[in-house]
This record gives sequence, C-alpha cells and structure tokens, in this order.
Amino acid sequence: MYIHETFLEVRYYETDLMGIVHHSNYIRYFECGRNQALVDMGLPIKEIEKRGVMMPVVNVTCNYKTPAYQGDRLRIVSAIKELPKAKLVIETEIFNPYNVTVCTGSVTLGFIHSDSRKPTRAPEYIVELFAPFFNIDK
Repeated sequence: MYIHETFLEVRYYETDLMGIVHHSNYIRYFECGRNQALVDMGLPIKEIEKRGVMMPVVNVTCNYKTPAYQGDRLRIVSAIKELPKAKLVIETEIFNPYNVTVCTGSVTLGFIHSDSRKPTRAPEYIVELFAPFFNIDK
C-alpha cells in the first residue's frame, strides 16, 4: 500500500455564504492530494502524458462528515491500496486541524492512449514504480 499526506489551507474563495467550504471543492482537494502523491513518487502527471498515456477520472465518491472553514489547514491522506492494472483507485481522507474527519472518498482513474483515446492497461513503468509498495518484485 502507498500512503501519502499533504496539507493545504482553505482559501476564502472556496467557501460559500455559510462560511464553509463549498462541497465541490473537496473533489479539488482530492486532486491536490493525488497529484502531490504522484509527484513525490517521481511520477508527475505531465511525465505520464509525455509518454503517451492519459489518466481520465472514471468515478468519484465523496462522503461528507463535518464542514471545513476558511483558514483551516487540512491534512489530505491519499492511499493506493491495490497495484494499478487497468485502473488506479486512490482513496482519500481529509482531516481538519483538530484531526476530525471532514470527508472521505475515492477517485478511480483509467488509462488511455493519448493519440487514440483507447483504453489501455497501466504502463509497465507505472506498475514497476508501485510494485515495491505491494511487496511485488518487478
């Protein structure tokens, strides 16, 4: 399993008239966590795309628990619990400054060829990069 943490501060423009984070922003926070996790692994999205593969979002779930507020420093925990094959599932938990769960959810990414937009399996270099986190020799 690969687990990654990143932090971000809630900005004013992400809140609604009730002073809480608008529900749509949590999906963006999932993306912030996911992108930073891949960058820290040495696998930025731009590099994957340069190699001819795109990773479209095919499913998103989000379960809201408690609101986050402007100025909160959120901890975003992204977990990849299965070796990527035809898809990559990233489970996410977001915590407020008091370590209370704000929301949980997941994002499922597929793999497609950039030129044809046809589905493909995870490229071998991605599988090889993740393999050590799953005790698999590649």
